[in-house]
Amino acid sequence: MPDFAIFVPKHVDAAAIDTCLHDRDAVFEPIDLETFDPAAQHESHHSFIVLETDHFVVHIRGSKPAKCHYQSRNLIMSLLGRGYNMKSFGMRLQERDGLRLVTQQPMHYFAKSNDAECLYCNNATEDNTIVKYFDTDEDVDLAKFAKIVKSNPNCVHSHFIVNIGDKYRAVETDNVENTYVFSAALKYRIVDSLAKGTTSIEALIEEERNIDSKRPNPERQSGFKLCDSNGNIIADGETFALQILRREESDESEMDEDVKAGLSDKELLFYRKDFVGINSFMNDGNDHFLCGQVDYGTDFECETIDDIVYLKHGDKYFYNDLDSETNDIFISEKVPTKEQRIQIHYSDDGDIMLSAWGGRLYAICDWVKGSYGAIGFFATESQLRWGSPMKLRIFKY
Repeated sequence: MPDFAIFVPKHVDAAAIDTCLHDRDAVFEPIDLETFDPAAQHESHHSFIVLETDHFVVHIRGSKPAKCHYQSRNLIMSLLGRGYNMKSFGMRLQERDGLRLVTQQPMHYFAKSNDAECLYCNNATEDNTIVKYFDTDEDVDLAKFAKIVKSNPNCVHSHFIVNIGDKYRAVETDNVENTYVFSAALKYRIVDSLAKGTTSIEALIEEERNIDSKRPNPERQSGFKLCDSNGNIIADGETFALQILRREESDESEMDEDVKAGLSDKELLFYRKDFVGINSFMNDGNDHFLCGQVDYGTDFECETIDDIVYLKHGDKYFYNDLDSETNDIFISEKVPTKEQRIQIHYSDDGDIMLSAWGGRLYAICDWVKGSYGAIGFFATESQLRWGSPMKLRIFKY
């Protein structure tokens, strides 16, 4: 982030203005408005800010100055740092009483001055914030913080955030004993939801309690048989595709006739559906691994050995490589060891989900592009909490 030039006229008390996270990147320069020349400043600054008592003015080279509301100063400084021009401002900001702002009030942060994860981030969640700093853990006084928040008309009043290291604590302003501690990985959704009033600390606690119910049951079902979603047993060696359920199936009647005419019967079956495929682009001697693909289904089958059902592609078995840093699901000609096995689970609607053998994470498909998905056991903390496992439907054709 480049240094911001913030000019402070003599009549403005900068200490009385809410502090922003981006002030750490700013240079505050006192000026005399009678001699200050904005045009001359544009020779060395593409954009800069001039503070006033009840608003601030954004100057961007080649544009008219814009008066802005202090409640959105950190967000506006972030936009300036990203190279936004006045036209772009118009797409992000509204106007109220002649001042530009975002109508969502900022969340009030209290951050440890030399050890807070929020100090080093530039993200949408912490764009819309104001902040006060404290120096030691002993300086954390939630009752005092709550009074500060309540006395400030330009911030969210229902909750505030305390950040020490990579741990965040949401605090209910009217009851500072009601708190919730969460990691940096969860802050984007939690802070945004608290600011918008779409969640509560009680709801967050309940969500955390329910995480275990979203994990696979590690116990193995004796006499397990692979079945399709209608309960029909899939015989060993019977081929099928594995459809990834992530979107509504297309209605063939709504297809463009030219598109329909150019597809074979098999291609019509797979059209606009998502399937498990095999990533065959790796030429480094390692085993290939599963991936998500569109409009095409790879042939799979199952094989039962000693009452264990293995999923296969041709003569290669699905397995979990414990030494892999990527947590992909690989295929190999070797029958997997117990530790390498892939366990199959049924969803309530009869589709299947995959986990490592006795594992506590379902496989997910992360669609890194519209036509390619990475499949593996790499669910993040937020994915576990709010996401869904990859559901597969056995697709016979």
